[in-house]
Amino acid sequence: MAKEDKTKTVTVKVPALSVTSSQDGFRRGGRAWSKAATVVKLSALTKEQIKQIKGEDMLTVTEVEVDEEVAE
Repeated sequence: MAKEDKTKTVTVKVPALSVTSSQDGFRRGGRAWSKAATVVKLSALTKEQIKQIKGEDMLTVTEVEVDEEVAE
């Protein structure tokens, strides 16, 4: 008989970056970016990557918040 999962989850807002490149396939911070916006949670990036991405003129970077499910 399978155990019932009684773990509750809640949705929280976490900081992220929305990144758009002026050129498809442009690379910075160890990632390839496109003309379509890509949203990446800050927790998935190192401080150095964030610095490289925010400092790049070929990228348009907007700080946003996204939903994340976490165990309660």
